[in-house]
Amino acid sequence: MPENDVRTIEDKQEIDKVIKEKIKGRKLVFTKYYYFGIDIKGISHEKVQEVFPQFDKVFAIETETLKKGDMGYELFYKLSNNTSFSIATCPKDDKLLIIHAVEYKRNLDKRIKKIKR
Repeated sequence: MPENDVRTIEDKQEIDKVIKEKIKGRKLVFTKYYYFGIDIKGISHEKVQEVFPQFDKVFAIETETLKKGDMGYELFYKLSNNTSFSIATCPKDDKLLIIHAVEYKRNLDKRIKKIKR
């Protein structure tokens, strides 16, 4: 996928707008790929469910046009000084597909700045 399809949002007002318009209030649907990924990474489903609604901890959102033309939103949460979490989503009508979740035990500044557009 071309890298220019990825955009990073770090402005708190814009983050809140995306969460309000694209994320909140939708029925969560966890994909097979999600369950496969968290199993391999050793992340519990309960941990993802605990982190997901903590929208006040979202410090960045990556938007990306997905393979079938849908828009994907990856939410990056700051849980502590050295622990961040990301949850990739795709809104579909009144549903929100949860595509994957990743727990990071490192600073993500370089990763976020690398793809900032």
